This record gives sequence, structure tokens and C-alpha cells, in this order.
Amino acid sequence: MSFLCINQNVAVVRLNAGKHLEELSGEFYLNLDKVIEVRMKAVREDHDGDFCADVLIILENKTHEFVFRNSPAGNKAKQTLENYLTEQSINCE
Repeated sequence: MSFLCINQNVAVVRLNAGKHLEELSGEFYLNLDKVIEVRMKAVREDHDGDFCADVLIILENKTHEFVFRNSPAGNKAKQTLENYLTEQSINCE
């Protein structure tokens, strides 16, 4: 099993589309073996500079939206996720 650990140094979460961002409390682990689809897009203009990617992660049983911070931890998590998706041929064109 492959997991991605996300904490407040890496990302904030958007619980409802279009709503405000909320800080994560503690660590959040995503089981990457359950990933069906990941949509990564540029952040909204009002978050540009503070965040590097808006990521919608669709798992077998739930969906999460994270906004990855523009920080060493956030950029590393974004790169780790991109590498995993490429290795697993998820979202490859």
C-alpha cells in the first residue's frame, strides 16, 4: 500500500466547492492504492503565490479537495503525487 501524508504544512482543505479554505488538524493519510482519478489545476487567482496547486482526489469511496501550499513541504507533496500518478499511469495522456 502507498500512502501520501498531508498535514497543515502541506495543504489546506476545501470541504465544499466554492467555500473557504480550512486548516487541517493533525495528519491526513491518503491511500493511493484507492485512487481512481486526480485532477490538478492551477490555484484561484486570489490564492496565487501562497499555494501551488488545487488538487481534487477521487478515491474509490470518497472525494477530497486539497490546496497544496507553495512551500517546500507542499511542493514536495505535489511532486510526490505527480510521480506516483505517472508511475501508475493514472491520468496519463
